[in-house]
Amino acid sequence: MTFTTNAEDQQKAAALKARLAEGSSGKVAEGSNIRSVPNVSIDEGKNKYVLVSACLPGGKQRENFVVSRRGAQYHRDTAEPFVELLEKNSYSSIRIAGGGRIVLDNQKKTCSIYGHSYGFGLADHALSKAVIEADSRYQDYDITWSNEGY
Repeated sequence: MTFTTNAEDQQKAAALKARLAEGSSGKVAEGSNIRSVPNVSIDEGKNKYVLVSACLPGGKQRENFVVSRRGAQYHRDTAEPFVELLEKNSYSSIRIAGGGRIVLDNQKKTCSIYGHSYGFGLADHALSKAVIEADSRYQDYDITWSNEGY
């Protein structure tokens, strides 16, 4: 499944980035049910991915997240639901640092990160690799990255 971006998607991606640039307070709502959000949430197969950063609830410590979503037509389709999850759990200063593609094969224990996002720009694939390597679920995986390809 191959999709390319269009003007409407680029406008929506720009609107999401602008909304996030305005920031959120990061205040923990009284009675909220905050849960920790995993740093890695990638679907098996070849999918579009985004690199997101955010400050932990109630603090200034910044975390990085690598997220892909099977069937996402555009990188924005991966980013928006994840941003909403972070916001719901009181993360603040959320930024989409870029995107690309990710190929995860759990049977072969391989993960390949490459390409870019027209809507969010090129992610730091080396950082994305480091985030994935830090997740114990992927400790035995061969993880590679490249700035080539789309």
